[in-house]
Amino acid sequence: MENRVLETYARTLLEAAKAEGRVFRDLHELEVIANASPEVLAVLSTVFERGQLDLLPQIASAYRMVTATDEDVVGVTVTTAVPLDDELRRTITEKCEADLKRKVFLIEKVDPSIIGGLILEARGQRRDVTVKTQLRAAREALGSTILNNGGEA
Repeated sequence: MENRVLETYARTLLEAAKAEGRVFRDLHELEVIANASPEVLAVLSTVFERGQLDLLPQIASAYRMVTATDEDVVGVTVTTAVPLDDELRRTITEKCEADLKRKVFLIEKVDPSIIGGLILEARGQRRDVTVKTQLRAAREALGSTILNNGGEA
């Protein structure tokens, strides 16, 4: 379990660096980007909130390892209303690997406000198939229909 937590933090940092076009292989460089990157600060904030600051040296070590060995792995952030179970995690991973034609590491987030469905984010692209988004689209479509019909439904 602890290795998964360390790798999740390290891969999240790696994806933030990739998004900026800069992969850092040195902890000093990571400290420098921490002052500028909101993504890195968000990871560090999560580590702090979870009381896991003692893991920072191990996270740095895991970060060095994943940058050196897994540059072809794509970090995919998946946001769901409830935590993923093993079967759904496997299904999402397999689908993403087939679509991206690369090995995938899931970075999981839980946001109950999306109600259901999921959001996938990878390499600057976002796919939102949440109930919240579908309800918003239906509300907007209904609103424009009512306005176009002179207020009659």
